[in-house]
Amino acid sequence: MRVLKPEVAKERKEKILRWIVQQFVENRRPIGSQLLADSALKDISSATIRNIMKALEEEGYLYQPHTSGGRIPTDKAYRYYVDYLTGMQRMAAQERERIEEQYEQRVGELDNIMLHTSRLLAHLSGAAGFVYSANVEDQVVKRLDFLPLGAGTLLAVLVTESGIVRHWPVRLGYDLNPQKLRLLSNFINAEITGMTLKEAQKFLWQYIQADHREVADVADVAVQVLKDMQRPQATAEELYIEGLGRMLANTEESDYEALKQMMRVVEERQRLAGLLSEKMEDLRRSGKEVAVSIGSENEMKELQNVSIVSSAYRVGDRTVGMVGIIGPKHMQYTKVMSLVKLMGDLLEGSISAWNALPGNGEEYE
Repeated sequence: MRVLKPEVAKERKEKILRWIVQQFVENRRPIGSQLLADSALKDISSATIRNIMKALEEEGYLYQPHTSGGRIPTDKAYRYYVDYLTGMQRMAAQERERIEEQYEQRVGELDNIMLHTSRLLAHLSGAAGFVYSANVEDQVVKRLDFLPLGAGTLLAVLVTESGIVRHWPVRLGYDLNPQKLRLLSNFINAEITGMTLKEAQKFLWQYIQADHREVADVADVAVQVLKDMQRPQATAEELYIEGLGRMLANTEESDYEALKQMMRVVEERQRLAGLLSEKMEDLRRSGKEVAVSIGSENEMKELQNVSIVSSAYRVGDRTVGMVGIIGPKHMQYTKVMSLVKLMGDLLEGSISAWNALPGNGEEYE
């Protein structure tokens, strides 16, 4: 009996595992040893293949739903497959160009860029596409300006370096002299530009409480602005998710319950945003271009029947958001990982271009 070198045996076992995962992703059917012998490994006997598949099952890579049937991949097998693909698979140049052309047709408003990105991710993957932007408190301030609305009310307009725009009314109960309003705006922007919103709030509170002359005439306005800034801003705008209907249409009956659980999480936007915020921080710390969490690797039990593929996007050297796809564990990982990375790059470029446009972040008249 011929004994294989350990490295050859290991390579053969990994080749079989990769073939099983790929076939299951494409056909959604349990894989038997005879299919392997007939299709992929004609030079290896069915008995040898059966032994290898049994070893893979014992190691936690495969499991057998029915005693007499074939085997299907576990989360551990998908993890191996994804890790193998990382750095080895690239999207075809023609596909990349086609996606870039579609992306360039977007409209210029930043919120529409985010929405368009999530829709395009969903369309190209057949799953749910999402774009998540970091909590506005952690964003770097580019400008904070004020527009008089009349009847003792101002509109505060916050623009961050990542292009996120938030606005909210500030009710004073009296009309403010336009000159004093300009004074407040100029002072605030001279002092807080480049700080995160959280840092800016802390700095302004301390400055006002120290009774500095520069803000004596507008201290009460500044205090009201700070109070309004500290109220929770709408978090729904931080998360754009599209394609749930398409995902439902592509789901087999046996997977409906898992999808229903996932959709309940999506409806609780705050909860899902919290999970994505953690994943974004993990991406930032790891320095990975693309992260994949498979099934049981997801912390939420409602997401343990899906995979999440995500990539961070940055402004300068700061990670400000994340794009990704939520889909079935049997998704086409090669395509999806390349797609998510490409869309992250395109969004990054769009935000930079948006920031460079005249009027974005300039003082409001």
